[in-house]
Amino acid sequence: MAEQYDKVIEYISGLISSGELESGSRLPAERAISEELSVSRNSAREALHTLEHMGIMKSVHGSGNYLSDNMSAGMSEMFRFMLLLKQVSKDDVRKFRCDMEKMICRNIIASGRTDLDRIERIFDLDCSEAERDRLFHYELVYTEGNKLWICLMEAITDVYREWITDVLEASDENRKNTFHKLHRAILDALRSGDMKRCEEAIDKHYNI
Repeated sequence: MAEQYDKVIEYISGLISSGELESGSRLPAERAISEELSVSRNSAREALHTLEHMGIMKSVHGSGNYLSDNMSAGMSEMFRFMLLLKQVSKDDVRKFRCDMEKMICRNIIASGRTDLDRIERIFDLDCSEAERDRLFHYELVYTEGNKLWICLMEAITDVYREWITDVLEASDENRKNTFHKLHRAILDALRSGDMKRCEEAIDKHYNI
């Protein structure tokens, strides 16, 4: 049974590697996979369910199975289970995101990027502080442009968002202003290429 299961996973991986399947593509049906590989329908079904749980595939009722175009959703669920199982702590997540953001900012400065207007515009949006915070950190990683950072940030942010929302909703105006000032300090440090000042602002932000 395990050999048949592995055979199905390798088959799907091969279709992706060859370019026959890409994000959003419809996967072959269970019966087609079963006949193509001479494996049981149960093995094909179990393999596809595993891919779905991993966030690699999504099932659309009445239509079929498709390769996911949102891999970060599966990673978010993995992080949530790691937290539930106490394999990682909230503080581990905070430190990881803090360090990741420093690396993102370091790459932005190293690249000499000066087109930071998309980040600047966030300060003028009419939205909640929680939404402003989410958009600010998203724009940082999108400005850096590395797709792996983007996927990781989206996955971590899905888990982290409810915590930061709770903090901001319970905050008085002074604390909200502190977040605003720290966002501004990060952006100003990026514009001036001052990584030390940028890291100091990021540390203060995440220590809150």
